[in-house]
Amino acid sequence: MNQEQITQALRLTNNDLVTKLSEEMTTKNLLAVQLTETQQIIAQLQAEIAELNTQLDEATKPEEIIEGE
Repeated sequence: MNQEQITQALRLTNNDLVTKLSEEMTTKNLLAVQLTETQQIIAQLQAEIAELNTQLDEATKPEEIIEGE
């Protein structure tokens, strides 16, 4: 194998690695966006649950009994 062939092989290997790295970075960024969106949805759902629990507590709270009746 001569120097030109070695250089060409290394160039192809380098190009493959750059392509793979680019794909991996894109995937990582997409997953980061999905994670952020999911965390926001979870926070919204937790707030809704808290509000519904408050409403349920208010709706099912027993009336105060007034003494003397």
